[in-house]
Amino acid sequence: MAPTPFRIIKGAAAKPPTDAEIAEALRRGDREAELEAWNRFSPGASEMLRRLLGPGPDREDLLQEVFLRFYRRIGTLREPAAVRGFLGGICIRVVRGEIAGRQRRRWLHLTPTGETPDAPVPGPDVEARDVIARYYAMLDRLSATERSIFVARTIERLTLSEVAEVHGVSVSTAQRRLARASKRIAALVRRDPDLVRLAGGSA
Repeated sequence: MAPTPFRIIKGAAAKPPTDAEIAEALRRGDREAELEAWNRFSPGASEMLRRLLGPGPDREDLLQEVFLRFYRRIGTLREPAAVRGFLGGICIRVVRGEIAGRQRRRWLHLTPTGETPDAPVPGPDVEARDVIARYYAMLDRLSATERSIFVARTIERLTLSEVAEVHGVSVSTAQRRLARASKRIAALVRRDPDLVRLAGGSA
């Protein structure tokens, strides 16, 4: 028996599909569901990439990569209702790869295109953007895994169990790496008065 195709009925009375229904349609291989999934989930995924990576021009390419992996791996999703968490885990893994690549490029003093970096262009809210850039520069001093764990827990607010699951480590390992990263970031923040003020003086 052929699978029931995914259909979005237009009209004021139409009930939008649930997250789980979209995931089920993707698992059946329904191509129409891919657009619905993009429209439903891409804003949240884009915002997650922004919080994980900080300033940068390459989030659009990374978002495309996230969804390519999402569509390829949707068949491994055990609980369709957990599709947002599944997608979030893919975001984190893509970001870990990007961070590792950035670190390698920084060692080579190159931009992602292989060119030498341009000087920053002044713009509005320069001071605020400078503080944020300094904070993310501190995060860059962590290893790719430690940074990803730290950001997932402190910025994305994942539970420790969720952090451990998406990073493929035990809860105790995630906790140790989080503690190590937190201690290092706190020490770096204390050296920057602007960041101390941003943190409410508690760093």
